[in-house]
Amino acid sequence: MKVQRLAAKQKGMGTIETVVYLVIALFVAAILLPPALTQIYSASTTGWNSATVTVFQVLLPILAVIAIALYFIPKVRGRE
Repeated sequence: MKVQRLAAKQKGMGTIETVVYLVIALFVAAILLPPALTQIYSASTTGWNSATVTVFQVLLPILAVIAIALYFIPKVRGRE
């Protein structure tokens, strides 16, 4: 039985520990991301260049969501 578990971990197959880890990480991301985005949108940008405001308020949240997705997709597929 232990040999099969070891072989499954080496092949990258999901285990209970991996599923629990992913669920907890997704809950933390789901809890922290909305307030972070609200703070980014409500930040005082007076005196900033319009290009800087655009990057800060539009591209930064999009890149954050893409980064989170790129982090979790290989883990969900089992290719840690």
